[in-house]
Amino acid sequence: MRSIHKVLSIITIIASVVSLSSCSKNEAESNNAMTGVDTGKFASGMTDLIDSLLDDDQYDESQKEVLRATLHHDGKIPYASYSAAWESYRQCLVDKGYTKPPQNLINGIYFAPAYVSSEGLTEEQDRKLKDDIDECRTSRVAAIDLAYRTQLGNPEFYGDPEVALVDCLHRKNLVPQNYTMNQYRKEYDSYMNDTSGGMPEDWFSFDFNDSAVLSCLAANKSPLIQPRLEIWKPLG
Repeated sequence: MRSIHKVLSIITIIASVVSLSSCSKNEAESNNAMTGVDTGKFASGMTDLIDSLLDDDQYDESQKEVLRATLHHDGKIPYASYSAAWESYRQCLVDKGYTKPPQNLINGIYFAPAYVSSEGLTEEQDRKLKDDIDECRTSRVAAIDLAYRTQLGNPEFYGDPEVALVDCLHRKNLVPQNYTMNQYRKEYDSYMNDTSGGMPEDWFSFDFNDSAVLSCLAANKSPLIQPRLEIWKPLG
């Protein structure tokens, strides 16, 4: 019996060492990918981020209630609260006289309209529309959106969304170990300079059909998501 316990103990120790080695390896690979890159952070942790959002008067009380509640739940924003805030944003625009914007959901992550049709709008109306979008988004959903996306795709709180994206891809083993920020930026530049009308998936080393890749892209507000978003016609 003692020999069995001894063997089990040895197996447990080996498993622990392997697990720690794997974590260290993943962290080292991620650090190598970020060599020479600005890895500045916009918060020291989720509590720090939420406290800064609570101190900002531009966010309405409904957002702050959700943020206060998260402080008692390990800084995690429930999906129901996140979704409700986005619905409040969309309704805010309806209340201002526009049609309801499309949901634009990518893997459960919401986007404000990236493509807005100015058809039928005067120059003055177009300016007012942009102001109304900014006002509704800031007051109803911006703070919750930032906190939710951060917990989902940027746990290191990187200030550069491209750095956060590549880090997310590495953490989830969605790119090769030697995939670096420089390679991502070269691929991005090639895509942006393409005149053939190709889709983003034609240029990058990661699989756009992988839901985990889409989650990293969406959580870090990558412009590579934009071709998948529905156009909004505010006047119908």
